[in-house]
Amino acid sequence: MSSCKNTVPAGSENYILWKYNFKGNQKVNEEEFRSIIPFAQKENTKPFGLPITPRVWWYNFGQTHYKKEKQARKQQVFLKELESLKNSEGISVRKVQKIEKKLDRVQENLDANSGWLWRNIGEKQVVINESQVLETSQKLKKFLFDIGYRDADVGYVIDTLKRSKKLVVTYKIEENIGYKIDSVIYDISDTSIDSLINFSIKQAKVKRGDLYDLRLVEAEKLRIEQLLKNEGYYNFNNKYIVHSATNKEEDEKIFLKSKRGYLKFEILNPDNKESHDKFVFEEVVFKAFDPNVEKAFQKPDTVYYNGVKFIRLDKGIPLGLVRGRILSVPSTTYRMNDVLETQRQIGLFNQFAFVSSQIKTLSQNKLSVEYFAPLLEKYTFGISPGVNNIYNDGSTFFGFGVPVSLTARNNFKKLEIIEASFRASYEGQPSPINVQDKPIRGSLELGVNLNVTLPNIFFLKNNLTNLDLKNPRTILGLGYNYSEPFWGKRLNFKLSTNFSIQVNKNSVLYLSMLDANLINTSYANNSSGQEFYNRLVELQAQGNNLKVTFDPQFVSSFNANYVYNNQNLSKVFSSSKFFRLFVESGGTLLNLLNDKNQIGLVEKLFPLKTSQNSPDSVRAYFRFVKINADYRRNINISQKSSYAYRFNVGVTNPYGANRSLPYDKNFFIGGSNSVRAWAPRTLGTGSSPADTTAAGNTIPQPGDILLESSIEYRKKVFRFAGDIQIAAFLDAGNVWKWYPSLAAEKVNRANFDLKRFYKEIALGAGVGIRWDLSYFLFRFDWGIKVFDPSRAEGDRFVLDEFTLQRKQRYGLNWNFGIGYPF
Repeated sequence: MSSCKNTVPAGSENYILWKYNFKGNQKVNEEEFRSIIPFAQKENTKPFGLPITPRVWWYNFGQTHYKKEKQARKQQVFLKELESLKNSEGISVRKVQKIEKKLDRVQENLDANSGWLWRNIGEKQVVINESQVLETSQKLKKFLFDIGYRDADVGYVIDTLKRSKKLVVTYKIEENIGYKIDSVIYDISDTSIDSLINFSIKQAKVKRGDLYDLRLVEAEKLRIEQLLKNEGYYNFNNKYIVHSATNKEEDEKIFLKSKRGYLKFEILNPDNKESHDKFVFEEVVFKAFDPNVEKAFQKPDTVYYNGVKFIRLDKGIPLGLVRGRILSVPSTTYRMNDVLETQRQIGLFNQFAFVSSQIKTLSQNKLSVEYFAPLLEKYTFGISPGVNNIYNDGSTFFGFGVPVSLTARNNFKKLEIIEASFRASYEGQPSPINVQDKPIRGSLELGVNLNVTLPNIFFLKNNLTNLDLKNPRTILGLGYNYSEPFWGKRLNFKLSTNFSIQVNKNSVLYLSMLDANLINTSYANNSSGQEFYNRLVELQAQGNNLKVTFDPQFVSSFNANYVYNNQNLSKVFSSSKFFRLFVESGGTLLNLLNDKNQIGLVEKLFPLKTSQNSPDSVRAYFRFVKINADYRRNINISQKSSYAYRFNVGVTNPYGANRSLPYDKNFFIGGSNSVRAWAPRTLGTGSSPADTTAAGNTIPQPGDILLESSIEYRKKVFRFAGDIQIAAFLDAGNVWKWYPSLAAEKVNRANFDLKRFYKEIALGAGVGIRWDLSYFLFRFDWGIKVFDPSRAEGDRFVLDEFTLQRKQRYGLNWNFGIGYPF
């Protein structure tokens, strides 16, 4: 236990910092004060706000149990090994670097008197003295002065916890009255710049009535600098911008008394000049190779195309496509944004390893810009075999898969990307419904996919106004998949065409003119296959169309998808909005044919063989319309917390003769990204009882109408090799059928009805833990059922039936996910 103590030896003037508080502040947020506290004076991590500091314990444990002599011996072994390697013939640079890295690690351990692991998962005890507290209080006072509270004062009170050398520091804030801006004045002698700034005055970052906030002043300086750099003033920077506080009397005493005055920005001219120089591009060069890396014997090709000088090693680069993404043009005004946007646009081709630029001054007021864009490898090959296992009902199945991929770039001189992939696997497949023998069987699967991506909309004319700068994409896809699940065989042919346009910075529009899938299946002529088929028929009689997923079918549709997302991924607690609108029409071509139930050409080219199919197998065709709107909002509370909510509404009408949808076109609810108190796809439909297997497991419940909503509170609590967050959430929703069900237990329960739907909204609550490693986030959620619509009216509140026992209907439902649920 001695190694886990929460103390370290401290001098007579040093104390352990246990906590610091802020009192008296009324206008300035506490989070802003916390950001001023030096890192060395931050409180030690206390998980969930509990009065414990386990990371300090771990750090102390590492120091107490550190074997310095062992590390010293290890260091000597590495030094001898390194010396032997350097003196040997045919020295391996890689081995030398590896040993040197180990030596550096050992030396770090010796210097810190602790092992690497304990240093990283632990943290030093924060020790503080009064002089440091005084220094921090002065920093807080200066911060208040800089943001407009010039008469502010900051004091402090230090309390010592009983019978310990632990301090609680309270900073006492007196903001007093803030100094306000009566007017913003611009003093500009350069008439051209004066006109530009006056024209853009509505975009100013500081306005009348604001405080004398230095942050706003710096933001306005930056705005002016960027404005001028985008109007040809290449050499302009904020050293030419001087600000000051004044008043019409130019009397400081009046300013201090009234606590009001003018904010003045003066833009100076360069020395010995009456105005700033305005620059234009005289030369624009695009180098599609890296001159420092490419082989010297390869002679580059130089071509002028629409005023741009192209230097390339690969003559297959289509100059017209690249030229459409270059905004910098000879004889035009220099604009910083044009240079940056050109780099971004060229990078979107996914043909170049990187894109950089270099600007040179050729003569007075003349510039040259060179873009460097070395090509990626023309061919890339990848193979990543792996093994996996599936555990279900006490059975474990070990399988393997071998995915192979080949990417080819610009073979047809269209800056296209051709991606071919092949996958062979033999993996475990749990049965979606109850069968009597093994819960998991092996399934052989072979798949081939081919995608061609073009950097334009191929059916539109080139050089349409601004279309080149909207990151247009055409993706043509072709796929084939063959599998042998335990219940039979399955073939899937897929053909798709997808187009996308970046409408603006935050919005993308997707359009699919054709998304067609031809699926041929046959049920095995054995006990497992027949049992599986019979169970599907039973479910179909009960109104569950799961059978249509396994029967032969042809699915075709066209759809449009609009997505708006302004989320900043680097600031997870910042405010943001997300909106997605999806519209789809399936089987539309059937409406133009005399026979609404099949397409003759498909039946002729891919006829079903009666000998390989069940007696009732007829290729299913579907006609449906679908619309889905998903709105999400994240609202910032502080630097470490936020709350988010979501509304998800969807309606689909399966108006075909079979009144069914392809399985993956249905709406489902429940699971880690939905109502988390229910298992994936098991909630619904309406207030009818869910379909279950003989073992009592719930079968996926597809629906035609979806209503779903969630609200969640998120907070960062401490750091452990990443940010640890906690969450509390409330989920609600359900799915319904468009048409009334014929099954007795689902009559007037499974279909959507305005008179009762609001009584059939399921409600779940829960808590969660997130582990944010920056590059991805692990999520663990535990949901509890609060309102279960499948029960009789008056008996649907089930929170009082909650139990911690495993595998209970109203127990905890555990969810694991990657990323936030919404």
